[in-house]
Amino acid sequence: MKIKTICLNSLRAALAFLCLAAPAQAERPNLVFRLALDSLSYDQSDIEGLSGMSLFVVSERGFYFGESIYSAALGQGGGFFVGGVELGKTTPIGERFFVDASLFIGGGGGAAQVPGDGLMLRPQVHAGINLGRVRLGAGVAWTHVSGSDISSPSFGVVLSRPLDLAIVSGGGAGGNTEFSQMRVRYRPYIPLGSTKRNGQPLQTMHMLGAEMIFAESDTRETFIAANGAVAGDAEGYADWQLGQRYLLGQGALRAYGEAAFGIGGGGAVESGGGLIASIGAGLRWQPGRLGFDLGVSAITSLTGDFLVVSPALNIGLAFGGGQGHSTEWQISTGLTQQFPNANFRKPTAPNTGAPLMIDTKIDLFLSDNLYLSGQAYTALAGGAGGYQIGLIGLGYRHRLTPRWSLSGEAFVGAGGGAGVDTKGGLLLAYGVDLDYALTERMYLTLGAGQVMALQTGGMAPLTANLGLKFPFTTLH
Repeated sequence: MKIKTICLNSLRAALAFLCLAAPAQAERPNLVFRLALDSLSYDQSDIEGLSGMSLFVVSERGFYFGESIYSAALGQGGGFFVGGVELGKTTPIGERFFVDASLFIGGGGGAAQVPGDGLMLRPQVHAGINLGRVRLGAGVAWTHVSGSDISSPSFGVVLSRPLDLAIVSGGGAGGNTEFSQMRVRYRPYIPLGSTKRNGQPLQTMHMLGAEMIFAESDTRETFIAANGAVAGDAEGYADWQLGQRYLLGQGALRAYGEAAFGIGGGGAVESGGGLIASIGAGLRWQPGRLGFDLGVSAITSLTGDFLVVSPALNIGLAFGGGQGHSTEWQISTGLTQQFPNANFRKPTAPNTGAPLMIDTKIDLFLSDNLYLSGQAYTALAGGAGGYQIGLIGLGYRHRLTPRWSLSGEAFVGAGGGAGVDTKGGLLLAYGVDLDYALTERMYLTLGAGQVMALQTGGMAPLTANLGLKFPFTTLH
């Protein structure tokens, strides 16, 4: 009952904040990427500190809303991930200084640190200085994870950078950075002498993921990538990376080099505190809007026994087309209830509850009705702390009336954790959403569907979801 009360109160607070901030979406928002590193004050688990990666839509008045992923970074809790939504406001103080306050609401777990539900609340406040291209700050936060011993103040540093991406939402636009490509990727992780937490040798992992690319110039781009295990060893492993890629030469065929850092763990992979880094090179063939990358990377944990070599195949869709070309987007968040089937959990799983998950989604419209969708789910109730899902797929929207629309979606992805039997991690899913336009830039959505392991005999829960969608437009 206590957990349900916390969830309902948190949802009410989030919906109230979103409604208050919604008028700001009629201004000219922009995208901001934020990194955070906290040191927890109390010694309550194997986790001594958290890192955070966030992508926010920010209004001219300083209100922001977006998606954040927090993970273990210090100690030995690599594989602890929490995903969810964060809402806040940045207030300038003079020309160079600012103060920032926000609330994160999410769910997750992993690395045997959250035997219970996984709901995480993290209010924070920090102050800092604007250094031009970046903002640097320091502050305090309180991290509470239900179903675990983690409830601690923390002190940390925050680095944020506006992407200067041209975005419109009922107004004009301006920006220097171009959202250039969305890519899907397959890559095996081939271990080089690595072991798992139980001391057994780590075997080859097969990863499926996605990547967003932001072009800084014709030769340099920033990328944000997410990968999850779908076959082979380490079911439940996932990682997120932020990197820079440098392209050489001109024309359709170009060589590139890249470097990235991020967070990774799960599936008993010995990733230490959870921080990882990679370096790689490859070739890009971009004859038109559809492009292909063939490359190879070395990926390692900074404090654990995890080192792999990873060949990769990326297939991407490029955007652009000259001044004034626009792309329609939708960012969504809400709650998804899963209704377990008989084989939902492994026989050895200690819990039997029905997971309640927080979901975050980004839809990219390829036409007026057809869209590419990336979705992430992390558990916050139902005794499934550490259970997470990542999906990519296609959807089709049909407008019923000016305010009502119906969407159908189909996905493939990866998932695992908390004893949920995903049969190696590869998942298929489908769903239907009914949307109602509360305003021009905010929709209420109600949906239903199913997610299932590709191999028979595993999890196949029905799902029901309730949330909000926020459409916006980028110019290229």
